[in-house]
Amino acid sequence: MNTDYRLQNLVDLGVATVDVRDVRGWSPWHQHGLTAGKATYVNPRDRDAFIQTVKHCHDNGLNYTLIGGGTATSKPGETDLFISTECLNALSIDTAAEELEVGAGVAIETAESYVAEHGWTLGQWMGSGATATIGGAIVTNATGILAGRYGNINEAVTMVEILDQSGKTSWISPAAYRITPDAIILGVRIPLWLSPDGRAVARFVGAGDPLAALRQVATARLMPAHMSVDQSGTITVIVEGEPHLETARYQLIAAILQKHGAVQDLSLDQGKHWDALLASNPWSPNATGAVWADRIVLTAAWTDYQQQLETWIQRASSAGAEVTWRAINPTPQGVRLILDVQLPGAKTAPDWLCV
Repeated sequence: MNTDYRLQNLVDLGVATVDVRDVRGWSPWHQHGLTAGKATYVNPRDRDAFIQTVKHCHDNGLNYTLIGGGTATSKPGETDLFISTECLNALSIDTAAEELEVGAGVAIETAESYVAEHGWTLGQWMGSGATATIGGAIVTNATGILAGRYGNINEAVTMVEILDQSGKTSWISPAAYRITPDAIILGVRIPLWLSPDGRAVARFVGAGDPLAALRQVATARLMPAHMSVDQSGTITVIVEGEPHLETARYQLIAAILQKHGAVQDLSLDQGKHWDALLASNPWSPNATGAVWADRIVLTAAWTDYQQQLETWIQRASSAGAEVTWRAINPTPQGVRLILDVQLPGAKTAPDWLCV
């Protein structure tokens, strides 16, 4: 393989390995102008090598994109190469602060498994967690299945270690990170929660107005670890935590849902349904060139959620796209809407998506 001469110095010094890979199996490859389906990958040896690699790319005018698990992209556009964050793999528990210090390249599931060995959880369960990384989840604003209890990962993080444009590293607050131009996440600190005593999944069907039912639960501030409704009207509830408290919470939630005409589906298999929830929650746009696909995530107020939902469905349908949707983890103020869109025969984002 002929390595790009601008990268050869990194290879000669043992800072990183460089290879060309077929990326057609990677979800967002069309979003980076990789028309040939191939891309140059740079895999730094360790954290210091990662910082050196980024500096080298800046100094040599190389347009790079960071890549973690490859389940999403936060910065579509033409790129010369991908720099892997795999080397950003620090994992340590601060017992006194009850926080995990974790590198941006660590897979979410790996982090969860690590803290579970010590009796903790981060609460950041995601369908793509086996490959999706901590850093990737933050920059794409990913939401875990149990965000009703633990918040999404951006809300959970307490400190962020960054590499700024000058090449300096520092620990800053999440608020400061959001206003620091082109800052690269090296690691974060995330609070730990005691592992729950148990988790129960319940499913309800038949509500006259499922979203109105979710709104009443949220307004009563009874939010469980997870609550969602799909376009078929099926409501899913997950309670997790101290059994006596969660049993009482669940009974109040069930009473509200029953008031709206919902009945519990008693055929539910707990383990299988949990697995199905994880499987339904990945972020995997543009899996093939034959079907353009993407996930649209909207935060809507209760006053306009119906209008937003109808507008997006109408846009997609008029373009011949297939849409499935669900509403997840409502709050007293509103609800998050997730729309999965598929458009056969398209390779780039259609104009209506950018409106």
